[in-house]
Amino acid sequence: METDRRDDAAGRGALRVEESREAGDPAGVPAGAGAGADAEAGGDADTRAAAGADGPADDGAGADQSAEGGRDAGVTEVPVAGPADPASGGRKDLPAAPGTDLLPSPDGGPPVPLAPGWQRPQPGPDPGPYGPKPYLPGPYAWVPPAGPRNGSGTAAVILGVIGAVLSFTVLLSPLAVILGGLAVGFGIVTLRRVRRGEARNRGSGLSGIWLGGVAAVVGIGMSILLVVLAVDFFAPVSPETDSAVESGETIAYDDGLEVTLHAEPTRGGYLDVWVRVENLTGELVTLASSEVSAYPIGSDDGNLEQESGHGLPLTLADDRVAVAMYRFVLDDGTGEVEFEVSPGGPYEYAYWWKDLDGRTDEQPA
Repeated sequence: METDRRDDAAGRGALRVEESREAGDPAGVPAGAGAGADAEAGGDADTRAAAGADGPADDGAGADQSAEGGRDAGVTEVPVAGPADPASGGRKDLPAAPGTDLLPSPDGGPPVPLAPGWQRPQPGPDPGPYGPKPYLPGPYAWVPPAGPRNGSGTAAVILGVIGAVLSFTVLLSPLAVILGGLAVGFGIVTLRRVRRGEARNRGSGLSGIWLGGVAAVVGIGMSILLVVLAVDFFAPVSPETDSAVESGETIAYDDGLEVTLHAEPTRGGYLDVWVRVENLTGELVTLASSEVSAYPIGSDDGNLEQESGHGLPLTLADDRVAVAMYRFVLDDGTGEVEFEVSPGGPYEYAYWWKDLDGRTDEQPA
């Protein structure tokens, strides 16, 4: 009876091994197979102990029969998971499936099977006889800190000084306005940089603002005067008469300006001419580029040569008088002389004549 029981236990163990293989267990044996076999073996040991002296002989025979019965059943011996190894943390090392790569365990235990699809790293290129190249930082790895940005303050001072000087000139006053505006702008930029800690020339910024402001204000005033002068210059003003009048008489212009010419021959063959201009227009007038010329009547020799003289001023204020004096060289035999006078600016030419022989009863056409 005991032999039959051992045969039944061996058959049940073989059946469990076959079922675990069909289920795909990599260990090949269910986790409880060893424990069941041990329990069966324990039960047989108790039976052998109760049987008495016949137990050892019977156990040997039973073991042989059990082994023969297992071989007869066609069961293949497979490794069974043993007890847990204390050095490996209590886990059981299971054998890998056939054809699976093994990786050495980092803690010195048995090899560990690799995951499916994992590939071993390939060796890199040969570093050469001098080993791997050292790391070299790029050209922009470190940027030195920038210094103070004081250029705008310097530019503000320079532009302010130049603009202030040019603002007191009439012709260059528009340029002074532009330079003054730039000086104020650079000064404001400098103050903002000083507030952010990027510059250190706060005084230069303030100086540029003040100088630029003066240049802009004075330049605007001078520019207005320049425009007025330009309008007066390009707006022609005609005399009340286009005919020539005798020397010593006065010709008035449409805006109230009055011009008087007086001519007298002198010793040495000279002719002295005085031109008197009185401003009765009620405003400042422009007399720039005044011109006086004299030529003999009925002669083809051209204008008389001017030896000396000083012209009229550039401008003439209201209710003011200006006098210009000219000296001409008389040609031999000159009888009558006609004078062509332009006070300057927008004023057109007016005409006078002088009879050097003392005949005043005839007036040239």
